[in-house]
Amino acid sequence: MTITSFASRLRAATWDDHSSAEQSDFLSDLTKGRLTIEAHIALTAQHYFIYRALEDAAATTKSPFHSPALTRLPSLEADLEHLAGAGWRDRYQKVLATEEYVARLDEIAYTWPGGFVAHHYNRYLGDLSGGQFVARAIAEAYGLTLGSPGLLFYSFPQIADPQAVKAEYRSRLDSANWDELERSRIVDEVKLAYRLNIDVLSDLGRIYHFSADVIAQIMEHMNDDHAEDSLLIARTLGGRPEATAAAMTGMDADGIDFKVTLSGGAEAVRVPFARRLTERPQVRVEVTRLYQEALQWETVSRGDRS
Repeated sequence: MTITSFASRLRAATWDDHSSAEQSDFLSDLTKGRLTIEAHIALTAQHYFIYRALEDAAATTKSPFHSPALTRLPSLEADLEHLAGAGWRDRYQKVLATEEYVARLDEIAYTWPGGFVAHHYNRYLGDLSGGQFVARAIAEAYGLTLGSPGLLFYSFPQIADPQAVKAEYRSRLDSANWDELERSRIVDEVKLAYRLNIDVLSDLGRIYHFSADVIAQIMEHMNDDHAEDSLLIARTLGGRPEATAAAMTGMDADGIDFKVTLSGGAEAVRVPFARRLTERPQVRVEVTRLYQEALQWETVSRGDRS
């Protein structure tokens, strides 16, 4: 009779879930360079929230499955500082799926050791495996350098032999003192972890579904033909009345980004849309609405000053 190790059973039982995560449209578009680098930054921000919850629990519970060599939080902070600047904490929030993910971690990671391991296994062994392919693809697509700020999350400088670390991790899974019921619960929790991860990618896909080419075309049109409109929007709806110039620098389904010129230098300004956009024709409609709202705002402001 052949006895299947728990690590092998866990991998086999969750293989379809693993494959579903790899087939995410958002991840495919990101790794093929079809999106803007803003999508990579947004994914990095969601990772920050997830790993903050996971590593807070690891520190509190002192789980034997975690080690300093695996810790990701300082790397994520350095990546976001490099990619988005010092104000990244104010700019990026959890998407709804990340809120659910973090809530699940907070619910079980401190009180159920097996549940913590389920999520830890899902994240860190994935980072050491498929995560390395993602890193290489993103580096090539967006001109980043492996092992440098912007992609430090995927780098494990304290791990010389990832295969040995993964083998040791699986050995620890096999030797853990879990009965059959607990092992089944852990399998189910790993499946949930995959589902939560897929949901995060899906949420990001709903926000960052405009391709880099489409955004570049919209930016060219706005900056060549509507520079004064952009300035009005930035001054009024963007809260920069002292701005002397504004250039569109990007957008996603939830808002439009400008670089405004001020007396003290340049500053990034984001103006949110009234609703999430799902199709390109909606961009023209929404930007026109923003312009009309900006005109009304300016008219009211002039009336208040007179």
